[in-house]
Amino acid sequence: MRLNLMLVAALPLFLSVTPLALAEDPMQIAVVSYGKIPAGTAFRTELTDNTELATQVETSLKKALGNRGFAAADEAPYVISIAADRTGGGTNLSVGNGQQSNAQVNINIDTGQNKLLGGSTQPTEKMDQAYRITLGIYEKATGRYVWRAEITDSKAGVDPTAATGPMVEKLASALEKSVTP
Repeated sequence: MRLNLMLVAALPLFLSVTPLALAEDPMQIAVVSYGKIPAGTAFRTELTDNTELATQVETSLKKALGNRGFAAADEAPYVISIAADRTGGGTNLSVGNGQQSNAQVNINIDTGQNKLLGGSTQPTEKMDQAYRITLGIYEKATGRYVWRAEITDSKAGVDPTAATGPMVEKLASALEKSVTP
């Protein structure tokens, strides 16, 4: 009887938590910290590609780090390498004399032996569109990386302009965990 009462009492709590636990966050972050970063450190930024997206990330990152006590300086001891790109989906490749083409390249590599053994092959999967930001922090003097992170938003129809702010905030929060007091 007591067990039944506890189960009935816990049911509303379980039902209220279940949707949150089942909802997947479309933003996935991976962080590797190779060492601690001194609090209040100054950073210099460099873009791996001179694109509008990378420039947006740089602007947003400088603001987010400034809000957390860091500074941007040309002669800083640490450098943040910034890359931002869209993956999958349509692209705007330039062909010929600057003409735009919404081209898509699909590469199918058969690594299995199904074909050789007379079996069927798996159908190719189309990569969904996603937006990815990659940061790497290294010491300018030695070139040694101290922190790397990559965050990907794989939400269907992700708008990189709208997603940049929240993604950079998650990256800045992750960086705070690698700071020494």
